[in-house]
Amino acid sequence: MIHVTALNLTVSAAELASRSFCFVVGVLLFLAMIVSLLRTIVVPRALRSFFSTLIMNAVVGISWGLARTRRHYKGRDAVMAWGGPLIIIVTLLAWLIGFLFAYGLMIYGVGGNTFGDALAQAGSSLFTLGFDAGHTGDQTILDFMAAATGPIVIALMIGFLPTIYSIYTKREVAVTQISSEAGEPAWGPEFLTRAHLTDRMQENDDIFQNWAAWATSLRLTHLTYPALVHVRSARAQRHYATSLLAMMDAAALSVSLNHEREHHQAYTLLAQGVQTFNTLYVSNIAPRRFVSRLPILGHLFKSTPKIDSAMIAMPSREPGRAAVQMAASADAIRGMTDEAIGLLDDGEAKTVTLTRAEFDEAYGMLEEAEFSIEYNADDAWEFFKSLRQRYEFAAYAVCSKLDAPPAPWSGPRRVPTPTVAPARALKYLEEQ
Repeated sequence: MIHVTALNLTVSAAELASRSFCFVVGVLLFLAMIVSLLRTIVVPRALRSFFSTLIMNAVVGISWGLARTRRHYKGRDAVMAWGGPLIIIVTLLAWLIGFLFAYGLMIYGVGGNTFGDALAQAGSSLFTLGFDAGHTGDQTILDFMAAATGPIVIALMIGFLPTIYSIYTKREVAVTQISSEAGEPAWGPEFLTRAHLTDRMQENDDIFQNWAAWATSLRLTHLTYPALVHVRSARAQRHYATSLLAMMDAAALSVSLNHEREHHQAYTLLAQGVQTFNTLYVSNIAPRRFVSRLPILGHLFKSTPKIDSAMIAMPSREPGRAAVQMAASADAIRGMTDEAIGLLDDGEAKTVTLTRAEFDEAYGMLEEAEFSIEYNADDAWEFFKSLRQRYEFAAYAVCSKLDAPPAPWSGPRRVPTPTVAPARALKYLEEQ
């Protein structure tokens, strides 16, 4: 009799320890889901959630793996078009499953039922089905909490989806509109050619200014809602990354070829575009050490900042404008993390990969269109190259990672893909 009593006490102590451990794990999981939810869709700041980032990377990785089985770019694009929306849906499901297990573990920890029964009770309350309920005060409290959590999470996501698609629509309006002005896929020299042939060069300043505002909006929204980075355009040959790159190339060419006009709007677009590509590159594309992504621990492993403001400032032939660009770059650097500075430093060390032959082809095309050119090809190339060095490495990395349309001057793709050039307006002019 004494031996049996001791055995029962031993079993009870082990079960108590097991249930206590499960309760603590459930509380920690609950807090992790709350923090992830708040950081992802509630707090309007560029806060990253380890959990939602893990889900996003998993969905993107799977969609990319499936896309690589397609032989042509349009086939890859058709597969990857599902990636962005699936990130949103899978994240919602993952949050609900996380809360289900969190409440299940807590109910199991405070009650005497099995873990399966605890999960059933948690699901009954979380999804407000009401077919099962607790029989103790502790379980009843958890049931009420679960019953409130489920509708709140679903309501937040219902409100989140219109926000995401409203941002997407505004982004795509500009991308769609520029496709008729810069080609499809978009290309900077083609934009300038069509603008000159249609006598709307005087409108370019307004267009550059609008795209500068668009780039600023893109940087803010896609940093706050990272899933938008992977939501693709409605047509395979359109993409926000190649469109922005094309408009920046058009602005850089305008500055490099012609000094007759003021180029304030062109410089504004270049400055905002550089920050946008750098932000997309650092936050979503650049390889980072796994430990730096971990909550709390990631802050213990910092890179040593080495970058200088001159490395990301837009060069200018005018001393006053160059000084303003340096000051703006210095302000931007102060707002960066040490890791971001280290990543940009590595990228800025790379040289421009666009070849002189490619530039000369565009230069000749603009000469043939009788575009106003003030500088010879050598001077224009040297200045254009110095401008492009500020954004090429980040833009190419973004286009490659997102498998953007293989537009001219947009770099290589992870799967070797032939370049697709837009229709040349000059070709049709010769046929008239």
